[in-house]
Amino acid sequence: MRGPALPFLEPMFLWGLLVLVPLLAWLVLWSGRRRREGLAMLVHARLIPVLVPGLKEWRRRLKQGLILGAVALVLLGMARPWWGHVEEESRGSGVDVVVCIDVSRSMLASDLKPSRMQRAKLAAYDLARLAKGDRVALVAFAGTAFLQSPLALDPEAFRQSVNALDTEVIPEAGTTLSEALKEARRSFAEDSGASRAIVVITDGEDHEPGAVVEAEAARKEGIRIYTVGAGSPEGDVLRTADPYGNPVFVRDDQGNPVRSRLNEGLLRQVAEAGNGFYVTLRDAQAMRTLYDRGIGTLPRGEFAGGRVRQPQERFQWPLALAFGLLVFELMFPEEPLPWRRRAGWAKKAADGKESEA
Repeated sequence: MRGPALPFLEPMFLWGLLVLVPLLAWLVLWSGRRRREGLAMLVHARLIPVLVPGLKEWRRRLKQGLILGAVALVLLGMARPWWGHVEEESRGSGVDVVVCIDVSRSMLASDLKPSRMQRAKLAAYDLARLAKGDRVALVAFAGTAFLQSPLALDPEAFRQSVNALDTEVIPEAGTTLSEALKEARRSFAEDSGASRAIVVITDGEDHEPGAVVEAEAARKEGIRIYTVGAGSPEGDVLRTADPYGNPVFVRDDQGNPVRSRLNEGLLRQVAEAGNGFYVTLRDAQAMRTLYDRGIGTLPRGEFAGGRVRQPQERFQWPLALAFGLLVFELMFPEEPLPWRRRAGWAKKAADGKESEA
């Protein structure tokens, strides 16, 4: 797993170093000034060393500084600093899910804002968030299909793979849904013991036959298929960008603008053949419905998720140092120890006798 950009897992606590610690320092200075002003109203400043011979202002300031330093180190520890990585064997109890995302040019249509492709990515992110404990894989497909990210208990790697998708990932044009289903079936581990599901996010513009046959073959293997429609039945004229970044229409061989429409009929047939159901991204709760009514109801299995790199946390260091400062603050007296105080009085008395002599 890729480590976070900052060397802190909870960087929000660093705001305490910028806000809380300066505020506490100001309160300490303000209370000290008020204390001195109150004392000056009762006793003349020259009499304070006589009445309290062992009191030293620097001792009070040092103890206050130790407490402020301990607070700063506790906040630093709460920010969970890390350095280096440790590999751990991850295990889970869930479902194996292969997400197939259409990356053909028809996914550039903007009948779903901002585009079908962006909405498909957002749907994949939502599914990864809902599928906690499930192993998730990613298959990209257009004219052909390939495994972009294998099954793993690593949602961050899955999100990075989804983020890297665009219509240039697969140079072969077209949309072959049957190839996506074949690649997804090959992606499952045969001995996992977990339920298996395929989620296909596409506009359904299949240019090759055989998708329903592949879905029926998957059902015989115990695999559920859920289809997610990206687009609208009315469709949209496809646009792309010229070398200067200006939008231009995608045209067919006769020079006519190409309009892409959502093929809900095919997607419903594939889902029915795969013992699943169909949802559309026009519904804001589509992925929640898909998981709660579909994937989330499947029997869960135990599996090993492989080795995952985790950041090595070092919060113990600032917390141990904060504890040391607090112990030192408690042991450091605000006034000299009694034997040192008596020694000071004896020295002053001796000096007084010598001056009288």
